[in-house]
Amino acid sequence: MRILLVSPALPHRPSAADAARVFASQLIDHLSGRHTFGVVAATGPADTAIARAWLAARAAPVEIVPAGRWRHALSGRPGPGLRALAGGLRHATAAFQPDIIHLESALLAPLARVAGAPCVLACHDAPTTLAGDAARATAWRWQRLRARLVEHRERDWARAWFGAANACVVESEHDRRAASAYLPFERIDVIYAGVDAERYAYRRIGEPGRIIFTGDLGRPGDVEAAQRLATSILPAIRRRSPRTDLVIASTGTAEPARELGRLAGVRIEGRLADLRPMVWGAAVYVSPLTGVGRTTGLLEALALGTPVVGSPASLSRLDAVVAGHHVLSADSDADFVDAVCLLMREPVVANTIARNARELVERSLTWRAVTQRYDDVYRRIVQPRMEQAA
Repeated sequence: MRILLVSPALPHRPSAADAARVFASQLIDHLSGRHTFGVVAATGPADTAIARAWLAARAAPVEIVPAGRWRHALSGRPGPGLRALAGGLRHATAAFQPDIIHLESALLAPLARVAGAPCVLACHDAPTTLAGDAARATAWRWQRLRARLVEHRERDWARAWFGAANACVVESEHDRRAASAYLPFERIDVIYAGVDAERYAYRRIGEPGRIIFTGDLGRPGDVEAAQRLATSILPAIRRRSPRTDLVIASTGTAEPARELGRLAGVRIEGRLADLRPMVWGAAVYVSPLTGVGRTTGLLEALALGTPVVGSPASLSRLDAVVAGHHVLSADSDADFVDAVCLLMREPVVANTIARNARELVERSLTWRAVTQRYDDVYRRIVQPRMEQAA
C-alpha cells in the first residue's frame, strides 16, 4: 500500500511531545517495513538535518513546506500554513499516486477536500471535546468566556471540514460521541493513544512518601488541579502521614504554579527535558483534573510502574483502563486522600495496581499495537477500491 502522510510537524524520532509529530513518526517507524510512505510536512527552524535524514531514510517522496499560521485568528478560516500544505499535497499526490492519505491532526481536515485519494483524519487532541470541557470546568468568568469562544470555533471547524474524510480516528468512546455530531458513527474509529514501552520501562523505585502530578501548567485546568492538590488534598494527607511531599512537574513553564512551592511539602519543577525520573521517584501519580484529561501523562505513569489515582474526568478518555484494577478512581478530596494513603500504606495493593497497569500497556497500548490498528483502518478503506480496480 502507498500511504501519503500529511503532518503539521516534521515527523522524526526521537520526537518532541506534540501529538502530531509523535504519532506520525511512530506510524512511519512501525509500518514503513510493509508499506511505502510519502510525506508532506511543515517544518520550522527547530527541525535539524538529523531529523530530515531520519525521515528521508523511511519515506519517499518527502515534500516539505514552511510552517505558517494554520487558521486566521478572527475568522477561524484556513490560513497560509494550510494553503502551503495543500499545495504540497497536490504535488505529492500527482507524483506519488497514494492509495490512501493520512491527515495527522484535526487542523488538517480542510485538506480532505483537495486530496486525490481516500483520507483518514486522525484527531488525537479531540479539540471540540477539550474546548467544551474547559468552558465548563474553569471557575473564572473570563476564562469561561474565552473557552466558550474556542469551543464555538472548534465546532464550526469540525462542522465545516470533517465530512470530507472517509474515516476519522479518535482516542476514546467519549471523543467518538462528540465527533458523531459531524460524521456518521460508522465512519469514526476509536484507536487508543500509545506509549513507548521500552522508553517508559517499568520500575518500582518510588520514594515511599512522595506523590506527583505532571501537566501543562500553561493550561488553566492543570493549574487548578495543581492548586487543589497543594492546598487541599496534600494537607489532608500530611495530617495522616506528615512526611508526605508533592512534586508538581512540567516540561513547559511552571510559573503559573510557582507560588505553590511556598507551601509545606510542595516542590515545583518546570522546563524539564524528561519527566521519567520524577514519575519513577514517586510512590503515587495523582491526577485530580475536573476536565477531560489528556492521556499522555497517565499512560506514561501506567507504563513506568507508578500507581495512579485519577478523577473520573482524568480517566474518561482511557476506555481500556478499569478503575480498581489498573488505577484507583477518586472524585472528592476525601476520596483522593483515602486512595493515596491506601497505596502508600499497603505496598501489596500498590504493586498489584502497578503490575496490572503495565500488563495492560504491554498487551494493547504499545505503539506496535496502536499502529497495527491504523493499518487495519487503512486496509478497510482501500480494499473496496482495489477490488473495483481489479
